Amino acid sequence: AEGEEDFKTRLWKGEGDTAREITPEKWGVPDEETGSYEMVTGMAALSNGTLMVLSYSGVDILSAEDGSILEQEPLTTFYEGGITTNGENTYLCSSEESGGQIEMRKDGKKDGAVMIPYPFGDAAEGTGSGTFTIGGTGSLALSALKDGTLYAGSEDGIFRLPDPQGQWEQLAPGMETDFGMSNYYCIGFAALEDGSIYALFQSDGETKLNRYEYDPDAVSEVREVLKLYTVYENPLLKQAATLYHKAHPDVLIDIQYTYPMYTYETPDYDGVYQELNTRLMGDDAPDIVVMDHLNMDSYSAKGLLTDLNDIVKPLEDSGELLSNITGAYVGEDGKRYVVPLLFAFNMALGRDIVPENMCSIQALADFLAQADFSYLGPQTVAELVDKFYPYFCDAIVSDKQLDRDAMGQYLEYLKTIGDNCGIIASRPEDELAFGMWELAAEAKLAFQEVGGFMDCMFPMSMVDYIKGEYTAFERRFIPSMQMGICSKSQYLDTAKDFLQFALSEQVQDMDSYKGFPVNSASLEKLAAKDRSDFMTSTMIMSDSGGYIEFDSKAYPQETAEQLSALCKTLDKPVREDAKIREVLIDCLGPYLDGTQSKEDTVQKIEDALKMYLAE
Repeated sequence: AEGEEDFKTRLWKGEGDTAREITPEKWGVPDEETGSYEMVTGMAALSNGTLMVLSYSGVDILSAEDGSILEQEPLTTFYEGGITTNGENTYLCSSEESGGQIEMRKDGKKDGAVMIPYPFGDAAEGTGSGTFTIGGTGSLALSALKDGTLYAGSEDGIFRLPDPQGQWEQLAPGMETDFGMSNYYCIGFAALEDGSIYALFQSDGETKLNRYEYDPDAVSEVREVLKLYTVYENPLLKQAATLYHKAHPDVLIDIQYTYPMYTYETPDYDGVYQELNTRLMGDDAPDIVVMDHLNMDSYSAKGLLTDLNDIVKPLEDSGELLSNITGAYVGEDGKRYVVPLLFAFNMALGRDIVPENMCSIQALADFLAQADFSYLGPQTVAELVDKFYPYFCDAIVSDKQLDRDAMGQYLEYLKTIGDNCGIIASRPEDELAFGMWELAAEAKLAFQEVGGFMDCMFPMSMVDYIKGEYTAFERRFIPSMQMGICSKSQYLDTAKDFLQFALSEQVQDMDSYKGFPVNSASLEKLAAKDRSDFMTSTMIMSDSGGYIEFDSKAYPQETAEQLSALCKTLDKPVREDAKIREVLIDCLGPYLDGTQSKEDTVQKIEDALKMYLAE
């Protein structure tokens, strides 16, 4: 209401040409803990004269006559996609640790609820438990007809279930609908008795209404199916595959992944390598491989990847691609076997320190040698190694041997930085090293990986809050979606065409938190995007020790241009190596606490890495 700062949900009942307010009393009472009012996420009008209301706090059944609460049920699970009804039954999608299911309730009551197996994922193959994984790039939508027929739409497609005890039927795959578009969100879904289906989508503040009809006699036009393997699911890949299929109906990009986008599992890379190597050597080899977290040099040396120069070089020469990013993949032989679609960078943010003093390991060590304040806060050996070793991991190896001089120089930098931080033996499980959020209180320097203009909102707000500075650390970038094409693919030309399409503005214009685009025009377009109405909030610790609300608002156009300019200065990817990391963590402790000399430390590192580097 005008003049009120907080949003309140209100309820009216239509009566002819008028409407009577029947808002439940509790909707106007703020929650004691949060201070916020009831936020309704879905409502269904049942034929028995009641209303089932879903909110963030629970599920209530109201009288449709006066809005009085007849039954209350506290929220014990998360419901995705709101609520739909056919008048008699209500349908919700419940999420639990084991996955999610469609919950069917008679008259909205939980007693006697029936779980309907979900049509997607392993259940679609008839092999799983019927649960689905919450997360992923798409949204879920449900609609029910009066006869109980249930329709569902998600990134996997549009499905129909005539009988709760029966089998789901796929009416359309996700890639042939806007459900497959990662930047579209379905905000309305309705199936009608005549068989038509309406879906209302929202993207970047704009809405579009689609009408779908199912034709059982339609014949698939797909003639080529290209397999694309990636360790992790990614929304940009799905976006590219969907758009490419729409432009080329006879080609389907089948995305296969080991881990869904929102997974908390520790990746088993030994298992990934074993499975992928078996496939690459056999008849089930993927046509396209995303090489993130994989040893791309090993695969290219074995002749398993094809040279991409004929695709990428012309795009670089014309200025369509950021050659400072893509050019880093050209080998000594002039060939390149991988190209990234996105990139991020590690942003150094600080107060009482200028960009020139935090732009590199050497500059930071020189500055901290003169500082009398712990800028980064106390660090364990592992935390210190993880912060800095990706930036010198390649510099300390030469001709399959440890470069002792380079290693010694970086040890001196780490010792200086460690002396300023203060090295601790361990950290309690519930405690983390200082990060960006501590800049408002105890820390004076922090590193934050940023992957896109949206992802820069909180860091830029923090820089503004502390009246600080920022820069791109070591001018290195963190690549993602590093795509290679398998040399034995029977669809080489199509795979190359898809890769070129994935590098185009049509795909790269997608604004996300997953990375900056390598397409030059897309980078400029996203930098110039109007985000003036964007805002989000969180709670942070203040310098007084209490918690305060921290608002992040859109940064000015000048800042977006500065970020874009920073992206164009990056010229080398970071490098990580699990074995080198392990050895550094094992050997650095005594050196950092002053009980072991630099020479002895270098020798221990060399001895531990000699066999590994020689392989």
